[in-house]
Amino acid sequence: MSVSIGSRQIACAVSCLALLAAVVSCRPQTAANVTTGESLQIPPEYQHDTWPRFRGPDGSGIAPLDHWNAPTDVPLEQRVLWRTPLPLPGSNSPLVWGGRIFVTGADGNRREVYCIDAQSAERVWTYGVAPDYDGPAPRIHGMTGYAPATGTVDAERVYSIFPTGHLVALDHTGNHVWERWFDMSEDIYGHAGSLLLYDGLLIVQIDLGKPDIGRSHMVAVDAATGETVWEVSRPVQGSWTTPIVIETGGRTELITSAKPWVIAYDAATGDEYWRVRCIEGDSAPSPVYAGGHVYVANIYAELTAIRPGGSGDVTDTHVSWSVRGSLPDICSPLSNGELVWVLSTGGILSCFDADDGALVYRENLEVRFRSSPSLVGGALYLFGERGEALTVDAGREYSLLSRTEVGEPIYSCPAFAHGRMYIRGERHVFAVDVTGTGG
Repeated sequence: MSVSIGSRQIACAVSCLALLAAVVSCRPQTAANVTTGESLQIPPEYQHDTWPRFRGPDGSGIAPLDHWNAPTDVPLEQRVLWRTPLPLPGSNSPLVWGGRIFVTGADGNRREVYCIDAQSAERVWTYGVAPDYDGPAPRIHGMTGYAPATGTVDAERVYSIFPTGHLVALDHTGNHVWERWFDMSEDIYGHAGSLLLYDGLLIVQIDLGKPDIGRSHMVAVDAATGETVWEVSRPVQGSWTTPIVIETGGRTELITSAKPWVIAYDAATGDEYWRVRCIEGDSAPSPVYAGGHVYVANIYAELTAIRPGGSGDVTDTHVSWSVRGSLPDICSPLSNGELVWVLSTGGILSCFDADDGALVYRENLEVRFRSSPSLVGGALYLFGERGEALTVDAGREYSLLSRTEVGEPIYSCPAFAHGRMYIRGERHVFAVDVTGTGG
């Protein structure tokens, strides 16, 4: 049953966050209990929850409403359930399947996949990805880091990708299943596009360099074996976006975004359906789908609302509206079908009417952001790159509900499952109870 609560009640979940910076061992471990304290029970109704990819099951950044029922009479300090340090840094977002949480960490020498038990907060296993290269090593920008891309997970395997070109599939106990390597040496910042699963296919979008060098492409591999099922060349320049899959007009469309095109493909075959020319500049914000529109935004371009469907170049026929403004160069848009929010790296939060693109409000939050906004019931959750945690009312008037300091940099997006919010900081994963049940 869906439970609706006030946004101020939702906001109190974030207010409890208080982490201390920690220096932890960088030695790989196969299984380690890295926390102390009582074992925490996952409520039975949440035990089968999943958050299997970047920004949730559909890539929207919207949490299911039935996870949120936090009473105001529960002391805030009781809602921080646990925090687990990680040996290596990263900016990828947590994945959740069953009672396990998966993230990656890396530096210039090592790449690791971590599995954390959601009940005990133990780091159950660590898998070290082979350091070998089949070609030239890519350049890695300091802001990107060595573990920026969020993987994906299904009932059988967890999949992780690194800007070094390593793509690995493991089973849920940390055993190696298969591994691939892709040449990403033309990536000027380091690959950061996250992975996507669709009907047994693992989709890897690899956009590199300028369109005229012919290096941008997308690969679909068999999730069970790692073998290529289809591969298509893309007429776009380098990007760091993540695709989404939508159901519309009786067909499944795989939506991608990179200068200059938003392109929709048949997810099963890689055949192109349609394209819209609307992207400028280096592209990192990923597309979202809500209320019958695909929304894309990028600095130096526009926030554009596209009706999916059609065939070929539909730039002149399927763009409902487009507007300029303080648009993002990292954070992805957010929409509930009635409003659209965009968040610039410099801290400008803009809200637009989803019907016609009219500006509803624009507010300078005076915080820098790399984490995309999330929507939880009646509140937006925003995490700053210095550890600021803000909640904003998800209505037509700007209202800051809370602001607190997390205690370490946050570059990733939170995951929502088990009646909790799982947050990956630069060096920790931690859990916040938002049900009032104690976790």
